[in-house]
Amino acid sequence: MGKNFSFYEQTGILIPGATLVFGLLFFFPEFRALFFSDGVSIGGLGLFLLISYAAGHLAAALGSIMEIAVWLGRGRPSDWVVRENTPLLSPEQTDSLEQLIRQRLRLDIGTVRGMSPKQWLPISRQIYADVMSHGKPARIDSFDGNYTLNRGLAAALLALALLSLAYSETDWRVTVGLLPIAVIYGYRMYRFGLSYASELYSQFLLLPAQPPLPKRPSNITRLPVS
Repeated sequence: MGKNFSFYEQTGILIPGATLVFGLLFFFPEFRALFFSDGVSIGGLGLFLLISYAAGHLAAALGSIMEIAVWLGRGRPSDWVVRENTPLLSPEQTDSLEQLIRQRLRLDIGTVRGMSPKQWLPISRQIYADVMSHGKPARIDSFDGNYTLNRGLAAALLALALLSLAYSETDWRVTVGLLPIAVIYGYRMYRFGLSYASELYSQFLLLPAQPPLPKRPSNITRLPVS
């Protein structure tokens, strides 16, 4: 496709899309000739990846709808710190979080507890940007990638399970087998969502209270000292 796939594209788009396309080939075997007419070839593999990439966006769209249902009434885990008793941080950590937001991000906020998710959203995004720039984002990226991966796989398998219900020639055991696997991936998505939020705020709490000084432009020409 003319470029390397990013980590997010591989985990959140390509792998779920390939799963969806492979499942569709099971229901519609006549389309297998489009990819593997003469065995596995470079052209067939490239076409499979291209269609998988497009199908992955469909799975991601379905996954976005699905995660609304998963977090319905509770909000995303990254918003749970505004609760009085959040499972993500201890009361002492929440106090430290409030202080660090005031000192490091220079935001004049009151207490985090009791904020609405709408009020907390831009603050959490600033925390994320700060950790990505000055923290150790490897684990956060890993949790985020696994979250999108499991969300996409759950959505792809759910779509295939629904298709199997509408496809009269499909054995009912296929549907029974797909649904619990989709639920397992949905549960894994839930767990990685919690791990992502917990790691995000834990990493932010490790940053120093003093915000980093802005870097001086390197292209400024020094004037000679007379």
